[in-house]
Amino acid sequence: MQRKFTMALTGMGNTMLASEEFFKMDKKEIHLSSRAMRITWGNDCRFWQWTNLSKDESCFGLGAELIQVNWIEVVSLLDLAKIRLDPMKNYEVIYIVKFKVDAFGWHSCPIIFEVSTPDGKKRRRSEILDYYKKNGHNWQEIYGGEFSLASSNLMGKVEFSMKEVKTDWWKGGIVLEGIKIRPKVA
Repeated sequence: MQRKFTMALTGMGNTMLASEEFFKMDKKEIHLSSRAMRITWGNDCRFWQWTNLSKDESCFGLGAELIQVNWIEVVSLLDLAKIRLDPMKNYEVIYIVKFKVDAFGWHSCPIIFEVSTPDGKKRRRSEILDYYKKNGHNWQEIYGGEFSLASSNLMGKVEFSMKEVKTDWWKGGIVLEGIKIRPKVA
């Protein structure tokens, strides 16, 4: 059973309302559409394009397709004043992506995944994503990190990011459907 509501997502000085079409929550997880994220160059069709996805593929029917960039940066903020998470649970962030047949540039530069909590704690990990191309025709769940709110301000914001901004290596051919946030299973 999904709840219907509107919540505020705040990103880099911009506030937008994530309605049911960009944000879904059920008893097990929160799902954010790629449309609810700040994607650097996301509104420039030379680099990114919004692509329709079937309802069988996506609960949102929309994904962000990376044509090509040498600087990838995708950021989202979850406002804890608008949504309640259990402070006693650990949560994991999962990026939902699909690699196209002609995907390129994912073999040599690691993508940095970072999660920042309201108390200033940051968790960062890096991964070369070339491995995921092998099953490119399927949606992949890429682990983006985890967080806990036990010592955090429960009215602050949790920030999630996926980026590679240090090299000039061109990358392309990936479709980002969104992010899932779910309790981590031990």
